Amino acid sequence: MSLRTFLQMAIAQGTILRRNVNFWLTSIFIAALSMLVFGLLFKPDAQAFDLALVDEDRSEASQGLVEAFASLENVELKEGSRGDEFAALKDGDRGAVVIVPQGFENDLAQGGAALEVYYDNSNLIRIGYVTSTVQAVVDAYNQGLSGQKDAVRLDEQAVDTQTVRFIDFLTPGMVGMTIMWTNMVVGFMMVAWREQGILRRLGVTPLQPGVLIASQAVSFTLVSVIQVTIILLMGRLVFNVHIEGSYLWLSVSAVLGVLCMMSIGYVIASFMRTANSMNAISNLVAFPMLFLGRSYFPIDPSPALAPIVQAVPLTHLNDALREVVNHGGGPADLWISWLVLVAWAVGGFLVSIRLFRWQ
Repeated sequence: MSLRTFLQMAIAQGTILRRNVNFWLTSIFIAALSMLVFGLLFKPDAQAFDLALVDEDRSEASQGLVEAFASLENVELKEGSRGDEFAALKDGDRGAVVIVPQGFENDLAQGGAALEVYYDNSNLIRIGYVTSTVQAVVDAYNQGLSGQKDAVRLDEQAVDTQTVRFIDFLTPGMVGMTIMWTNMVVGFMMVAWREQGILRRLGVTPLQPGVLIASQAVSFTLVSVIQVTIILLMGRLVFNVHIEGSYLWLSVSAVLGVLCMMSIGYVIASFMRTANSMNAISNLVAFPMLFLGRSYFPIDPSPALAPIVQAVPLTHLNDALREVVNHGGGPADLWISWLVLVAWAVGGFLVSIRLFRWQ
C-alpha cells in the first residue's frame, strides 16, 4: 500500500468528517455551553476557605488555638508541616497559613506571643474575609485569657499565589470531554460502514486494516486539533484562562488522548454488529468515564473506588491537560498520565486490528 493511497484515504475521511457538521459541532457546543453556564452562573461560596494551622509548639496553649480554629463553620482546618502547608498556599489551595512557633506558650506566659500568618493575596474579595476571620479567632482567644487584649498578636504577610479558578479547572476538562466524544465516534463510523457494505467493498481491494485505521486516526486527530483550539480560544477570550505550560506538552497530551479514545471506540466496534448497539454501548462507557474522569468537578473517591478512577483513561487525559494548562507542568509531571494513555492506545489498537473484520 503506497503513501499516496494512505493520504487519499485520510483526505477522503477528513472530507466526510468536515461535511458532517453535526458530528464536530455537537461536542464543541456541549463544551462551550458547559463553560458558559459554569463560568458565568456558577458562583461558589466566596467565604468558605481552607486554613492551615502549623503547631510547632505542641503545648496546651497552642492546642487551644487549634480547637478555636477547628470550631469555625465555613473553614476547613488543615494541619501539617510548615513546608507542606506553605507550598499548598503558594499553589492556591489554602486561604491562609497560621504558624504557632515553638516557644509560644512560654512567650505567652511572659506577657505576649506572636503568630505568623501568611495570606493568599491573589483573591482580593476573599482576603478580607480570611483576615477578619483569623483576627476574630485570635481576639476571642485573647479575651479568654482573662481579657488580655494583646496577649497574642499577628505577624501578617500577604503571599502572591497561583490560584486555580473553577473555570481554569473546567476548561481542560471540557477539552478532555470533547476529545473523548469526538474520537469514540470512530467506532460508530466503522460499524455503520460495515452495515452499509462499505467495508465489504473495501475488503476486496489491497487496503490493509492497519492502513484504514491509521488514515482515520490522522483525519480524526486533525478535527480534534481544531476543536481543542476553539475551546481554548474561548477560555482565553471569554474567561481569561491562561495556558501556563508548553504548547508542545499540551499537544502531546491531546494527541495521546485522541489515540486512546479512538482505540476504545475501535475495540467496542469490534464486538458490535449494528450502529444502534454501538451507540448504546458507547454511551454506556462514556458517561461513567465522563464523571469518574473529573471533567466537570474534582472528586475525592472512596478507597474502594479510587483504583477504578485511576484506571479510567479520561482521568489521566484530564490530569495531563490540567497539569499543563493550570500548573505549567512538563514531562516530569506528565509521564505517568502519558504512560497510561499510551498503554490504553497500544492495547486498544492491537485488539482492534486482531479482531477487525470487513463484514
